[in-house]
Amino acid sequence: MHILISSAYPLSSPKGNSITAKRIESLLTQTGNTAQAINTDMPPTADAMISLHATKTLASSKSFKVNSPNGKLIVYLTGTDLYREQTNNNPEFFEALSLADALVVGQRASLASIPTEFLKKSHFIPASVLLPPVDKVSPPPHPSLALIGHLRPVKNPFLMNQALEKLADIKLEAFTLGAALEPSMLSEVQCWQQSNPRFNWLNDVTYSKTLSWIEQVDFTLNTSHSEGGSNAVAESIALGTPVLASKIEGNVGMLGDDYLGYFEPDNVSALAALIRRSITDHSFHSKLLQQIADLQQNFLPAKETAGWLKLLKQPPTELIFHR
Repeated sequence: MHILISSAYPLSSPKGNSITAKRIESLLTQTGNTAQAINTDMPPTADAMISLHATKTLASSKSFKVNSPNGKLIVYLTGTDLYREQTNNNPEFFEALSLADALVVGQRASLASIPTEFLKKSHFIPASVLLPPVDKVSPPPHPSLALIGHLRPVKNPFLMNQALEKLADIKLEAFTLGAALEPSMLSEVQCWQQSNPRFNWLNDVTYSKTLSWIEQVDFTLNTSHSEGGSNAVAESIALGTPVLASKIEGNVGMLGDDYLGYFEPDNVSALAALIRRSITDHSFHSKLLQQIADLQQNFLPAKETAGWLKLLKQPPTELIFHR
């Protein structure tokens, strides 16, 4: 079977969309299929195409349906699709869902946000993590945490910096790994770096080095307002590093309802208290480590591969809603 994986961004980009495209390409190639990650509005003919990001790959999806009329179009819904485009009633979002033969989400909780009329063709396939060799970095000398992700308002990245202001009495180093994608973000991150010696903005970091940073810090951090299923959260779980996460649908879908490392979104005091407890309460830290270890089985590549193969082999009339 010839399968295309259409990314909304260049495949060389460090964005999660491109990482996901290359991961699916690798998984499906290992099964003996011909899998090809692409970034184009004019895809070649193929038996199937997985479009990552409903709205941003809509042109590619339309072209595929014209050029491969018997091909299966699978739209992989992102957090931006579900929590921004749908909320804003973007007609392109609903057009993409109507065009698709099947819809996929990478973590179970997102199924609840899919419009009811499209549930019959919706499917949950657990996102996995393929870990390449890491480019080792030195561990920080003090307790540490890292926020992984490009600086965008939806990620609420400076909540961490505000929380640091409330933790002046404990030894702590904080890192942000990700490019500032807007001028206002660049200006603010530079101000924080100048004003707080415990904060280090590492800017854009290679994927291999990012994984090493995740390994070396004591905690990673997700402060997003909304999230479809963060690659960084999955990578942190796979590497055994506890995540301190805003209690939003995307994070709960990956970490579970009973996970202990949540804080209320946008609540600086709650985040600061959670960081303090995670660093000073060794029993609590141990519980987080155990929960992360228990979650690792959910992110095995074999599970994701099996999900894709099952979906790709089903005729469109058999693509039913899977919880």
